[in-house]
Amino acid sequence: MEISDIKFAKSGDVHIAYQRFGSGPDVVLIPGLISNVELAWEQEVYRRAREHVGRFVRFLEFDKRGTASSDRFDRAPTLEERIGDIHAVMDAEGLERANIAGLSEGGLMAQLFAAMHPERVDRLVLINSALGASALEQVQAYSDEPVYSGNEILGKLERLVETWGRDAEFGVDLFAPSQNGNAAFIRWMARFQRQSASPADMKRHVESILTLDANDRLRDIQAPTLVMNVTGDRIIHPAWGRYLADRIPGATYVEFPGEDHLFWIMPSWRSLMDRWLEFVTGVAPTSLRERRFATVLFTDIVGSTARAAKVGDQAWRSMLESHDRTAWKTVDRHGGKLIKNTGDGLLVTFDSPSEAIRCVTELMRALAAEGLTIRAGLHAGEVEVREDGDVTGLCVNLAARVQGAASDGATYVSSTVHDLLLGGDLSFEDRGEHTLKGIDGAWRLYEHVR
Repeated sequence: MEISDIKFAKSGDVHIAYQRFGSGPDVVLIPGLISNVELAWEQEVYRRAREHVGRFVRFLEFDKRGTASSDRFDRAPTLEERIGDIHAVMDAEGLERANIAGLSEGGLMAQLFAAMHPERVDRLVLINSALGASALEQVQAYSDEPVYSGNEILGKLERLVETWGRDAEFGVDLFAPSQNGNAAFIRWMARFQRQSASPADMKRHVESILTLDANDRLRDIQAPTLVMNVTGDRIIHPAWGRYLADRIPGATYVEFPGEDHLFWIMPSWRSLMDRWLEFVTGVAPTSLRERRFATVLFTDIVGSTARAAKVGDQAWRSMLESHDRTAWKTVDRHGGKLIKNTGDGLLVTFDSPSEAIRCVTELMRALAAEGLTIRAGLHAGEVEVREDGDVTGLCVNLAARVQGAASDGATYVSSTVHDLLLGGDLSFEDRGEHTLKGIDGAWRLYEHVR
């Protein structure tokens, strides 16, 4: 998939960072409260959704003013100034028209842009979209249960500002509760917060969005519109989506079960993602569930529990963040696909076994310089690629068992990988036959000699 470098568009005196990726009909994504087009690729649950979308559409995504790589602001920009940023990135890429997708607070920008500039909008998608404060009292009529009040929402946002960059658990619980038990995701979210906005930036941003309102222009939207909401969203009640769909002429409204405001994080992300992709492209996305050949790598940090107890929680979290950053960059450099972070280790797939060996060798050296020792195991064979991007099957299980048999600081490979690499420039030492838990028969394992 083609992914452009980060570029900048000029909107008045403000520089707006943006990126383009994928192929197909053009979609301009207007992000929610905070975004970071660069860091989003460094987290596997974020990346899987982006790679899926890029198979069907060409995405133009930007960081709103005041966040990530875009310029900060001293005074709250108006909604009109904000939609000027949409013009800027579209003009920079030569887009006269495009499909517009607005997420969360970005939905407000999308609403006004579609109303004011119908000539530039093919179709409009609003997902877990915010609406103007003037409608907060009216949305109760669209729900049989109590709808979050303005004070409740404000309280959550104030708490988010208080914890920003210091307590990522609160933000994850509010926006992506399905990831509450995913320590690696929480570590990444902490880094995402720190590198996307300072606490002062975040406070200014929250204060600025409280003044935004496009409710009096909803009837002016002419583009075919799809409004979608997650039923258990903890910040945007689905009644908001019902209100928007009722006010926008001819809009279609769809709800999906789940709790994640960041819908691409939840386990059922494909159902919602594919619904709007079909709306935009006119074709239902094909299933990704398939079998393919892959070299599977598992890694694990040696003595992680003892090390955490020795250095303390804060220092250990810092070391794990460094591990995650180093791992992502190394895997990406060697053409691997980081499937998941297992807490203290990784699950990665490669097309080439030799590249997998070179990757883990480089990774071991880099992590050793940071004071971390890992063990690794590899096996090659057919894996089943699930619709959520995960991989399963005997090949995956066997690779995990090979890693479990490896000595501290060593890379063990199965006889399958060893035989695939015969005649190459990599060296191995025979480590004998092993009985691997849950795997029939004895397996001969080899250690890669660096």
